[in-house]
Amino acid sequence: MTEQRPDDTTTPDEHARYALASKLNLLLDAVAAERGHPLTYREVAAALEARGVSLSRARWSYMLSGSGYLVTDEPLLRGLAAYFEINADYLLGGVDVAEPERIAAVNELIAAMRAARVRTFAARTLGQVSPPTLRAITEILNQVIDRPAIDKKTDEPAPGDNLTPREQAAAERNRDLQPLAAPQK
Repeated sequence: MTEQRPDDTTTPDEHARYALASKLNLLLDAVAAERGHPLTYREVAAALEARGVSLSRARWSYMLSGSGYLVTDEPLLRGLAAYFEINADYLLGGVDVAEPERIAAVNELIAAMRAARVRTFAARTLGQVSPPTLRAITEILNQVIDRPAIDKKTDEPAPGDNLTPREQAAAERNRDLQPLAAPQK
C-alpha cells in the first residue's frame, strides 16, 4: 500500500493523522538522542500497560506512519504523554499545539549534530580535493543544510519537505549513511 503525502487534497482526518505521526516521531527521536539508543515498541507497550492502557504493535505502527485511522483514544494519548513526560495537549490538541520546549531543544540539537556529521564526513572524504573546491563544497553543504523549510521567494515547500512522517524519519536515518558523490574532474 502506497502512503499518501499531505498536500492540498489531504482531508482534515489525514492531516491530523500525519500531524500525530510527526509528533510521535519527534518524541521518539528526542528520547533516542537523550538515551543514546532508540525506544522499542516493547518498552512503550510495557509502560502503557503499567498505566492500564494497551497498545498493539499494529496500532503503534500505523500511529507512527500516519496510516490507518486517526487515533483519538484519549487514555492512550494521555498515557503516551505521561510516558514521554510532556503535556497531554501536545498529542490531544491537534496541529496547532506547540511542540514541548524540551523536545524542540533536543530536536534542534539532533539537527545540528547531523549537519556537523555531514560536514565532518565531507571534510574527511574529500581530503585530496583542492582548497577552492573544498570551499565551494562547504558553501553548498551549508546552503543545503541551513536552508529554510519554505523558499521565501516562492512560498513553496523546499524539495523533499512534503514527505510523510515515515518517509522523513527514514530519510533522516539514512542521510548519514549515503556517501557524497566524488567531485567531477
